[in-house]
Amino acid sequence: MLRPYLKGVSELTFYVQNRIRERFHKVLPDNRLYDLRTTFYTRCQECGVADVARNVFVGHSLGALGDTYTELSDEFLLKEGRKLKY
Repeated sequence: MLRPYLKGVSELTFYVQNRIRERFHKVLPDNRLYDLRTTFYTRCQECGVADVARNVFVGHSLGALGDTYTELSDEFLLKEGRKLKY
């Protein structure tokens, strides 16, 4: 799904989770990083994003059969993502 956006990228650098958490806490000390995930999930619901797309966006399993037999197209996921106009 990310292949079109990664043309010419030869190396990816990932941040250490604790460092991200520490920086987030400095900016928003009364919140948890997980709050962003909860808010995103809620906004998907409010904007009418299909359940299956929302679950893919947040990394939820579709269940044993769903994970095996479901392969959502990039076009479908982009269409659902465009619904997030809040």
